[in-house]
Amino acid sequence: MTRQQTFWMVALLFAIHNAEEALTAARYRPIARAALPEVLGPVLAGVTDPAQLGTLLLVTLIPAVLATWAQNRPGSHHARWAMLLVQGVLLLNVVWHVAVATLVFGGYAPGLATALAVNLPFSVYLFRRAGTEAWVGRRALMAIVPSALLVHGPILARLLFAIGAINRR
Repeated sequence: MTRQQTFWMVALLFAIHNAEEALTAARYRPIARAALPEVLGPVLAGVTDPAQLGTLLLVTLIPAVLATWAQNRPGSHHARWAMLLVQGVLLLNVVWHVAVATLVFGGYAPGLATALAVNLPFSVYLFRRAGTEAWVGRRALMAIVPSALLVHGPILARLLFAIGAINRR
C-alpha cells in the first residue's frame, strides 16, 4: 500500500468508526447521563442527537480533506503530520472507548467494536510504518501525543457544544 493509499485508509476507517458511533450513540446517551455524576448534567444536556450527528459528520470529512491534501502534496511534511495526528486522535479514542465501556456502561460503548477491531491494529501498523519510513521527524512524531490530547479533549468538546448551540437556535 502506498503512503497516499494508507492516508485514504485513515479517512475510510475513521468514517466506519464514526458510522458505528452514529448508529449506536442515541441508545446509550440516557445510560451515560444516568451513570455520570449529577454535576456533569448541564454539560451533557448540550449533547443531543443532532449535535452529535453533526459533529460526527464534520469530523468525518476532515480526514478526507487532509488525505486529499496529502495526495496533492506528497512531499508535504505538514500534510503527513496532519494525517498522523488524525490517527493519533483515533488511537487516543481507543483508550477513551475502553474507559467509557468499562467505567460507564460496564460493557459495550458506542464505537468500541471498531475502536478495538479496526482503529487499534491500524494505528499500530501506521505508526510503526511512519516511524520506520521516517514520514516525519522524530520530534514531530512525538508532538502527536499532546496534539491528539488537545484535539480529542477540548477541541472536540467545544465543537460538539458549538454545533449543539447552533441546533438549539
